[in-house]
Amino acid sequence: MSENVISARASKSEEVTSPPVMITREEILARLNDPSLILVNVMPKETFADGHIPRSLNLPLSEVETKARQLFADIGRELVIYCGGPT
Repeated sequence: MSENVISARASKSEEVTSPPVMITREEILARLNDPSLILVNVMPKETFADGHIPRSLNLPLSEVETKARQLFADIGRELVIYCGGPT
């Protein structure tokens, strides 16, 4: 996993309009049990199967446009998007 990943948050009534912020690997690890955090791995399913951060969900980048709103309807939660394994 890269040193930084993107995190975005919006209220239930708004779109994400502020720029995403970067958070560190250490911040993610410290918040692994935080129920308000959703970790999303955008790598292909095969790569996700080879290794990923515990509790992360797989949504391949090729499926984000068609499935993200359906899967993440509660946009009041913080999304952390990453594209690598648990290195």
